[in-house]
Amino acid sequence: MRGAARTSACVLLALALLLAPLVPTSALAEEASPGPRLAEAQAVIVCDASGNVLWELNSEQEMPMASITKVMTAMLAIDSGIPMDRVVEVGEVDLPGYSQLAGFEAGTTTTFGDLLQVLLVYSANDAAVLIAREVAGSEAAFVEMMNERAAELGMDHTSFRNPHGLEQDGHHSCAADLAVMGHHAMENYELIAELVVQESCTIQINGEQRTFESTDRLLETYPGAAGIKTGMTEFGCAFLGYCDRYGIGLYSVVLGCPTSDGRFSDTAALWDWAYGARYSHRLAEAGAVTRVLPFAYRFGFSVEAVETADVSGVYDASLGEVTRLRSVSDGCGLLESGQAYGASLWLQDGRVVGLSTEAAGARPTRVPSFGRLNSWSFVDRPPVVAA
Repeated sequence: MRGAARTSACVLLALALLLAPLVPTSALAEEASPGPRLAEAQAVIVCDASGNVLWELNSEQEMPMASITKVMTAMLAIDSGIPMDRVVEVGEVDLPGYSQLAGFEAGTTTTFGDLLQVLLVYSANDAAVLIAREVAGSEAAFVEMMNERAAELGMDHTSFRNPHGLEQDGHHSCAADLAVMGHHAMENYELIAELVVQESCTIQINGEQRTFESTDRLLETYPGAAGIKTGMTEFGCAFLGYCDRYGIGLYSVVLGCPTSDGRFSDTAALWDWAYGARYSHRLAEAGAVTRVLPFAYRFGFSVEAVETADVSGVYDASLGEVTRLRSVSDGCGLLESGQAYGASLWLQDGRVVGLSTEAAGARPTRVPSFGRLNSWSFVDRPPVVAA
C-alpha cells in the first residue's frame, strides 16, 4: 500500500507541474511600441517561425507577386523527383526581351539542377519555362499543378497563370499567402533553403561556364538574412524574405514598392522592428535551477534540475500573459546526473513562442535536512491547477 500511495502522490505532483503560469517582469514593464516605419510597401506581413503574425498591413489584398512565383515553381520541381543531374534539351522560349533571362539557346543542353539554381538565385524566367516543360510536359499543365498546391496550402487569395511571374491577367497573390508559401518552402525543402542564401551561382550555359549574381541585396547587407525571393513587375517591386537572428526566425513579405531599393529597405525596417526589445525576450537561461530532486544513487543526496540552454522567444507583451506549460518525465522519480527531466512550451494566447528543456545537473549535493516530509518535496512548486 505504501508503494501505491507514493505512486498516486507522484502522479498528483506531476499533474500540478503541467501548467505553471509565468509572467516575465520585464514584459509587464514594457509599453506598447509603435509599428515599423515603412516608406513604400502597400501590403506587408511579418511572422515568426511558428506562424504568429507580428504585424500586417493589407495582408490579404490581392496583388501581382512577380518572381516570388518561382518559389512555387521550385517546390514542384523538387517534388517531381527528377534527378538534378538529368540532361535537359533546351527548346524555344518565347519571352519578352525585357524580362530577366539566363540566355539558354534552343538546341543546347543543360541540367535540371542548373535550371533550379539560376531560377532561384538569378530569377531567370527562361529557366522557369524549361522547368515547367520538363516536369509537366507543358506550361499549362504545370500551372494547374501550381494552383492545386496553392489550394493544399490554404493560399485562398492566390492564382497562378505562369511559372515565372511576368504580368498576366489573373496572376496574383497576397502577402499572407506568400508568407505561408515561404515558410513551407524553407521548412520542407532543404535544397531551396540552401540555394536562396547563395550570393551567386555558376552553371554551364550554352557550353560555357557563367556566373550569375543573386538578385537579393539583403544577403550582403543585413545580418542573418537568408533569402527567399525577389520580384519586380510594372505594378511594383516585391520581396519574400527570411531572416534568422538570435535563434529567432522571421518571415516577411512586402508588395507594391515603387522602387527596387524600397523593397529591401522596408524589409530591413520590418526585421529591425520585429527584433527590437519589444519582441525578443529571454525565456530560459542555461544552468538556471528549476527543481531540486532526490539523487538516484546515494541516499540523502539531491540533484538539481536545470535549464539545458539559453532560450529566446518572440512575443508581444501587450497581448497578455506568457505561460509555461511544463511536461516532466516523472515528477517524483529519482534522478541521475545528466538525465533528462522535462520540457516546456512557452505560450501566449495559445501560440507557441518558445521551447525549453530541463535535465539533472552534473553534481549531486547533500540534503541538509532529510526526513519523511521533505524527502519528496519540490523547490518552487507551482500551485495545483484544477483540471
